[in-house]
Amino acid sequence: MTPLPERAEQYLETKRVERGLRTSRLEEYRRDLADFCRWLAGRLRKNPEDLTDADLAGFDRDGARRWLAHLADRELAPSTRDRRWSTVGGWFRWMVAEGVLPRDPFAGLERPVRGERHKRLPVYLAETEAERLLRTVLSDEGLTPRQKAHHARLKERDHALVTTLLYQGLRISEAVGLRYGDVDFDEDTLRVIGKGDKERLLPLHRRTKEALLRYLATWPGPKKPKAPQDPLWWTLTGQPLTKNAAAVKRHLVRAGLWRASAHKLRHTFGTRLAEAGVDLLVIKDLLGHATVATTQATTQIYAHVAQRRLREAVEKIR
Repeated sequence: MTPLPERAEQYLETKRVERGLRTSRLEEYRRDLADFCRWLAGRLRKNPEDLTDADLAGFDRDGARRWLAHLADRELAPSTRDRRWSTVGGWFRWMVAEGVLPRDPFAGLERPVRGERHKRLPVYLAETEAERLLRTVLSDEGLTPRQKAHHARLKERDHALVTTLLYQGLRISEAVGLRYGDVDFDEDTLRVIGKGDKERLLPLHRRTKEALLRYLATWPGPKKPKAPQDPLWWTLTGQPLTKNAAAVKRHLVRAGLWRASAHKLRHTFGTRLAEAGVDLLVIKDLLGHATVATTQATTQIYAHVAQRRLREAVEKIR
């Protein structure tokens, strides 16, 4: 069991005495606080039990966002993220109320949604949100000096990857699986291997092409794609980029789009096509859905677009 700092033990004791929490519930609180304290202590290069009031006071709004991004990168269940937010946020509110800290770093931040409420959220980004995401990927606003130096080396790669997801509608697994030879800059096409090793040839969007060319021209890592079979994406350690290492969720959180995911960028692509009046069967082919039956799911996803277009058409009648 991870030892906790004194303030965390005091908080747990307060919960036990004032709320009469069961042992099992207190253990959940302890695990959530231990998980957070290990993360914060690791960043400060000390043991969790040695965290001081000054260390906790130094955990500011930017630190809260970075911790939330850390949770997102681990792909925890929504209920687990929500519980950890509640536990850690409650601890910080208690410390503010007790006069230990001057302010709550979580105050005003958008809270993650839990469980079934995810189903009622939009499945795509508005155009302004998509543009904000792309700007955020290139921006170092809110980062520490050390993070800025790391970000400067990765930003063009990450911007090219996010642009590819937004403007080509790829699954994240399809995107990270791209080879250098899959991109034809002369013919402006993109070869994609989808589910079941099925191949599709997509038109290469202008913005995707521009972002990829900037990434390839500026990539500072020890390896970069040269041969057709080389992976398109690389890490700074000279390894091919993997789905888990592609920190798309981190950028979404930095852009304030906590509820979004890499897959919602794919839905954003489909939604934009539907808004432009593209036939749903064409959208099916571009997204790589295997059968017409799969298109039924696509129809449900983009039904909000069809309904809005019908409403707009009716309102044109004077």
